[in-house]
Amino acid sequence: MLYCILANLQMETPAKRDTVDNDVKVRIGGKKVCGQTIISKGQDGKGYPTSNIEIRFENRADMEDLFAFIKDRMIRTPVLRGTVSKHDCPHDIGGTSCVISEEYNK
Repeated sequence: MLYCILANLQMETPAKRDTVDNDVKVRIGGKKVCGQTIISKGQDGKGYPTSNIEIRFENRADMEDLFAFIKDRMIRTPVLRGTVSKHDCPHDIGGTSCVISEEYNK
């Protein structure tokens, strides 16, 4: 089974978005990821910078660590809004549909 983090985050400036993106990249450095790591920049309908993150891990502990990291940043940063969720992904190895085990919205 694989373990996935999905996050859709909105910040007030591109610089703050880039800082969060870089911090996520540093956080996952050296961890066993599976498949393509997606950290993509964009804008929402109002022109605010966004970051869309999709990272699959080979073990639960790495997923839990990144989830806690992003959730903590969202709690401590008033202008950081969005959603982060943890997914158990048995479908990646031929099992059933993925299951959202926890989600945080702000």
